[in-house]
Amino acid sequence: MIRPAIDHDVSRAEASLARLEGRRDALRGRIADLTRDIEFAKGRLAVKDEVEAFIEAVHGSASRRSLSAFETLLTALVQEVLPGEKPVALELSTERGLASLDICVRRPDGALEDVLEDNGGALTNVIGMALRLIAVVKADVARFLALDEADCWIAPDRVSSFYRVLEDGAARLGVQCLAVSHHDLSQFSGKFHIARIVGEPASGVEVISPETGAAWSEAQPGLRFIRLVNVQAYKDATLHLSPGVNALIGPNNRGKSTFIRALRAVFYGEARDSLVRAGAKSASIEIGVAGQRTLRFTRQPRRSPVNIWSLHEADGSLVEEQGMRYETGGRNVPDWVADLIRIRKVEDLDVHIAHQKFPVFLLGEAPSRRSAVLSIGQEAGYIRDMLVIHRERCRRDNDVVRTGERDLIAMTETLESLNELDGLKAKLTGMRRMAETVKAEAFRLEQLQAHGARLSDLKYRLEWAGRRADVTAKLPGEEKLTELARAVERSRERERLGRQVLHRARELQRGRARLIALQQLPEAVPVMESTASAQTLLKRLADLRSASQIARGRMAQVDEGLRALQAEMASLVAETGGLCPTCGSPVSPETLLDHHAHSSKPAERLTA
Repeated sequence: MIRPAIDHDVSRAEASLARLEGRRDALRGRIADLTRDIEFAKGRLAVKDEVEAFIEAVHGSASRRSLSAFETLLTALVQEVLPGEKPVALELSTERGLASLDICVRRPDGALEDVLEDNGGALTNVIGMALRLIAVVKADVARFLALDEADCWIAPDRVSSFYRVLEDGAARLGVQCLAVSHHDLSQFSGKFHIARIVGEPASGVEVISPETGAAWSEAQPGLRFIRLVNVQAYKDATLHLSPGVNALIGPNNRGKSTFIRALRAVFYGEARDSLVRAGAKSASIEIGVAGQRTLRFTRQPRRSPVNIWSLHEADGSLVEEQGMRYETGGRNVPDWVADLIRIRKVEDLDVHIAHQKFPVFLLGEAPSRRSAVLSIGQEAGYIRDMLVIHRERCRRDNDVVRTGERDLIAMTETLESLNELDGLKAKLTGMRRMAETVKAEAFRLEQLQAHGARLSDLKYRLEWAGRRADVTAKLPGEEKLTELARAVERSRERERLGRQVLHRARELQRGRARLIALQQLPEAVPVMESTASAQTLLKRLADLRSASQIARGRMAQVDEGLRALQAEMASLVAETGGLCPTCGSPVSPETLLDHHAHSSKPAERLTA
């Protein structure tokens, strides 16, 4: 018990010392890190004013660069469609900390005019179309644009220029366009994919749209087709789309705008029961997307859910990926539709799908919203964020310097209190050597105690052996013991014979009972065909009587021998002093031959 206690105490002391050394090393590391942080913080604070001046200079340069680029682009587009129009001017300012953009035109005298309020619809249409193209590209959404009668305020002789600008801009920016117009756009450009509305509303209208499958690759983003089933005037019509500019043309009031309303229903959730064709129970809009999949929108009046969005594979099965089933009902567009197709409103403004009755885009919005949608001033916003971050970092640096130096003093004092650990470690090493010496002496002491215990046991055994030898010396001779053993065997044989006699006696008693039962039978008995069994029974009864008499004689002899044997055993026990001659245990004449009654260990007998 001494050695484990010493090891335990020394190990606890070593563990405590190790923890203290770990704390000391951690303090040294923290002091080094904190010292470095304080030095860096002081260095940044020393150049705080110079950094702010540099950021402000970059801010002004970025704003001027962005404004100049957009002014040049918009002016070029306006001059292409409306030659002689005034150049576009952009004014970027700050409104409540946000970038604010004013879109104007500059008169020859340098004064500015608001595009929406001070100019005609043609200029508004051109700039609105250009702003949509810019927003689609800058807002990080799907590059898709649908224009419904965007040429409504443009003079017929300038319509071709308008669509030439649209075609060139869409091609350069990689934007897929759908233009709905009552003009015959096929005469303006051979690059348009033209679809026509034919027929009369009374007799039914149809869409003549050439296939465009060969123009698409499987993974290419964009809308492959728009299919309307039981949607207003259309029982089943499909408008195929190409990756570039698509035009849906036809006379007024033929249902061209129905395709625009269908897109707004699918992607903006703007659906009413009037969308369903008269007599039909539901309306369905299908849009082909990448991977040969189809996005389906279903409007079912007076049912719940009233709207259902679902995504289907080429074989018509519902798409299920990563445990998600692409089918959702309700009135709001599911998030997965916006995430998958990426046609969504930006800053709550309709960027992708122009409404026929609201052709003006962004010009009537607040200046801050214009800046946010077009990402104009975004670089300036980043720079202002940099300035905010710089000032926040300077504030944190002041905190680091103020609190860090205080913490540094406290940690240094704590570290000084741990300088004695090296001396304690040397002392603990000496204690470990002393503990090993004590453990060796304790081991020798335990060995001596073990030897003493063995000697005590040997002495005890020697005394027990002497007592046994004394008892053995008093035993009778070998012939006497042999005779006793034979007498015991004879007594056991007599006991066995006695059991047999008792068994025969029971059988004789049962035989007598049978004989009595037979004697009580009537004198006139039927003649037995065979008396062999009865004779056999009589013979067994005679044998039993004879065996019983013999057994009684033997039992008498056995009893006589037992009495003589008991007398001899009593004499033997008396001669040995009441102890067993073999094990030395106390016995009586009755238990002398029963070794189980006195077979416990001699050591226990002697101890008792």
